[in-house]
Amino acid sequence: MTGTGVGRRAGSLGAVVNRLRCLLAVFAVVVLASGCMSSGEPVSWEDQTDETGEGLVEREFTAACLAANDDLPTVRAKDFCGCVLGRVQAAVTFEEFKGLDDFIDKHRDDVTVAMLGEHYGWFVEATEACGA
Repeated sequence: MTGTGVGRRAGSLGAVVNRLRCLLAVFAVVVLASGCMSSGEPVSWEDQTDETGEGLVEREFTAACLAANDDLPTVRAKDFCGCVLGRVQAAVTFEEFKGLDDFIDKHRDDVTVAMLGEHYGWFVEATEACGA
């Protein structure tokens, strides 16, 4: 099962937690970078859509997620990042997503998976469900 990663994912909560921490490290950069664009701060997932149909925040999240998971094979990292983004978008509004960024900014040095689970369980659930 190692070829597909299924066996590795099934019992590897530690790996998921590590991936979650990597995503947290780059998550604040995503919203901050997208907010600094010349046309203003994005107000929706679809804001500042490019020729592929993806909004700026979607593109920045995917790029940051891929960078945080560069230890995975490229296809697996793309699958993981797409899965997390899709689950987050299905679970919460864009405003709730931005709330996570504010929370991380406020608690940057002491944020834990437990804190996220308490306040933003949807993000932890998305990351765990997508497993890496």
